[in-house]
Amino acid sequence: MSGSVLVLLLITVVGSVLITWLLPMAFKSKPPYGLAVDIAVGTGVGIAWSLVAYLVLSPLIGLKGWLALVMSAGDAIGFAAVMMWVLRRIKR
Repeated sequence: MSGSVLVLLLITVVGSVLITWLLPMAFKSKPPYGLAVDIAVGTGVGIAWSLVAYLVLSPLIGLKGWLALVMSAGDAIGFAAVMMWVLRRIKR
């Protein structure tokens, strides 16, 4: 793996864990399947999406360098937050 992919994965893992751990506290919601499942699902989806966004989508739209890295990590962290909403809708 190249250095930029490792940096992307590090940013995505840290950001996804923080967002899936702190967002329920901000909205005062309880994780329907537990905090560990929230963190695991959010981080797993974040990692998968960041790799797709960085390796496939960024070159397609012409993004290179740090801009592609930041876009891919930010998008993946946002997608981790969306997955928390999906988990809560599935439980209902």
